[in-house]
Formats: sequence, C-alpha cells, structure tokens
Amino acid sequence: MPLISFNKATEPTAPDDLRINTTAVLYVEASRPDLVGQTTIHMLGQGTTVNAVTESIGTVVSSIGGLVAVKRHYLAPPPDDGASTVYVLPANISHMRPNLPLAPEFWYLKFVDGSELRVVDPLPSGL
Repeated sequence: MPLISFNKATEPTAPDDLRINTTAVLYVEASRPDLVGQTTIHMLGQGTTVNAVTESIGTVVSSIGGLVAVKRHYLAPPPDDGASTVYVLPANISHMRPNLPLAPEFWYLKFVDGSELRVVDPLPSGL
C-alpha cells in the first residue's frame, strides 16, 4: 500500500499532516478560493468529506501519479474561469456513461464507491 504524506490545510494553521493511500484516490482538484488549502483530494468512501492540503495541484498530481486530466461539467453555469480541471484515477472508475439520449456533451464517471463526477465530452485518452 503506497502511502504518501501531505500537509493538511486547517484554519487556523496547525502542524498536521495527512498520509493517504494513493490507490484510494478518486480525483484531485485545485481548491476553490473560498476554501482553505491549495488542493482538494477526494478519496474512496469519504462521500462529501474532502482532504484539503497546502501543496499545489501540480505537486499533488505528480506525487500521486497515474491521474488523467478531465474538465468538470456543471449543470449550472460554469465558474467565470470556465470548467475546472480535475485529475481522476482511472483504476477507481467502475463505469462511464454518456448523457444520452441527448448529444453527449458530458459523461458521468461512476466511481467504485458509488460517487460520481460529470466531465465534459470528449473524454481524454487514458479513459
């Protein structure tokens, strides 16, 4: 079980670290400006609970490895800067399905823990 360590983002700041099993990552994304930390890590079985860390998205993605970049799809209007990039671990995707019968402008990624993520069509190579 490959464990790696990040600095957990807390408010107020406290010396704390987070050790994660890299094979249990669902996806990683940059934290929204209104949240604490630079990067948010979504893990298997955590539901809406997330892990905010102080490291940059680039550092987290390269440390975990094996992640594929996709653009998140929003049912509401997207943020001002457009669709955000999320980095998914393909090994934890149970299945994908297009938004049919409409033109597949987005896909549903269903993870092995039952959670899902909508991503913009077309799917990148690697998925």
